[in-house]
Amino acid sequence: MVQNNLTAIQIQGINAEQLLQRFDNLENQIKALQAQPQPQSEKLITRDDTAKLLGVSIVTVHNWVKSGILTAYRVGNKVRFKESEVFNSLQAINQKKGA
Repeated sequence: MVQNNLTAIQIQGINAEQLLQRFDNLENQIKALQAQPQPQSEKLITRDDTAKLLGVSIVTVHNWVKSGILTAYRVGNKVRFKESEVFNSLQAINQKKGA
């Protein structure tokens, strides 16, 4: 036997229809947010991995960060690079060499 224990709560300044309408609005907003595409989590790689991926030394990676070719991100006291940005930078570097 299922027993429903409902407690009546009185809210001043709003009637039941207004409250239900607000809940419906909230539900619609939540559905709209869920329908939006979620950003993909970006894979972060270390300086060593970045250097190996690009086939250069860590010093070159550091110089490229200073010159704006690569973008570094600090995670705590560590330096990381977004893998997709490293690939984009690699393509830009290869295009400059080919030009």
